[in-house]
Amino acid sequence: MMSSPPKYFFFFCVSLFLFSLSIFLHYKTSFSTHSPHSAPPKKSVHLLVLSSWRSGSSFLGQIFNHHNNVFYIFEPGHPLWFNFWNEGSEFLHFPLRDLLRSLFTCDVSPLHQYLPGGGKRVSELSFYAETRALCTPPTCSAFKLTDGYDRLKCMHFCMNTSLDQMGETCKTYSHVVMKTVRILDLSILLPLFEDPALDLRILHLVRDPRAIAFSRQYFDLSMDDKILLKNEGNKIITTSRVMKKICKAQVDINRVAKVAEVLQGRYMAIRHEDLSNEPLKNIKKMYNFAGLHLSKDLEQWVYNVTHKEVADQNGIMTFSRDSSKVPYKWRTAMDFHLVEEIQQNCKEAMDLFGYKPAKSQIEQKNLTLDLVNKEWSLE
Repeated sequence: MMSSPPKYFFFFCVSLFLFSLSIFLHYKTSFSTHSPHSAPPKKSVHLLVLSSWRSGSSFLGQIFNHHNNVFYIFEPGHPLWFNFWNEGSEFLHFPLRDLLRSLFTCDVSPLHQYLPGGGKRVSELSFYAETRALCTPPTCSAFKLTDGYDRLKCMHFCMNTSLDQMGETCKTYSHVVMKTVRILDLSILLPLFEDPALDLRILHLVRDPRAIAFSRQYFDLSMDDKILLKNEGNKIITTSRVMKKICKAQVDINRVAKVAEVLQGRYMAIRHEDLSNEPLKNIKKMYNFAGLHLSKDLEQWVYNVTHKEVADQNGIMTFSRDSSKVPYKWRTAMDFHLVEEIQQNCKEAMDLFGYKPAKSQIEQKNLTLDLVNKEWSLE
């Protein structure tokens, strides 16, 4: 008669069974998690609006800022430039690129080096009230979700939000959008397109150089101009010299975008004039490029801010007005001698982006003569 197996053998078999079961369940779970039918966490979309001073980029930025899925940052390079105002724009491209990369991934720590108070509160950012996400719940409880946006109220009640909270808020959005006029060399940004943490796209906004030059005279851009022309020699800073460099930069940005393989399908150019004349049509194109949906409420908002001559200093736009009238004010008020200088210095940019020269003051002031080529293509 055979004796029964020892008790330890029984426990050994049970343990072996449980271990085998745990291994099976582990691999079953692992396979299920990584199977094609299970969607991985979606990476945020990162959009950088590149433009130049007085080209309408603030207006364009607010179009994205108003979308509920967008975390928007206005001019992230501003504190950097004004901390290093003795440097040239060429040198500042590199730290600005690194700052953009950090902010796109919601890492606000580099700002501690550039902000006056060490980067403790969002109020140290000069334009924090331009970011709707920093002025609405849950980041700032001074507003209800149903409240209309009020810039002045935001500046008063939301100023103590910590910079760390800004970073945490950023992580909750599917799209991070920034706009800057301080990148004049797109090739500097090319390494970012190889970064696996980023899904970066470039929206390049251009405008008639004559309109830019006309608008610049109403704003103090002397500090920016000094940085811009730092490496151009110790000559007197003039509008013509500044515009010559700006125009060359816009041409170079477009050329890099056309030849860089990593930018295929990730670059879009748009003219301020087209956006002003047909806002909804072009906003739909830009939203589609960024992977955003234009809701009926947003359509109504766009119509209101582009068709009403109503001052609105506190709202999400600094003003509402008939946008179709904006691009052509230079034609009736700008000195023709300056027009000629700009046309000479910016000929390449004007040809590339579809702007026709005015051959005389009569042509300049003749508004029935269209100086914007309607056949210009975004492709």
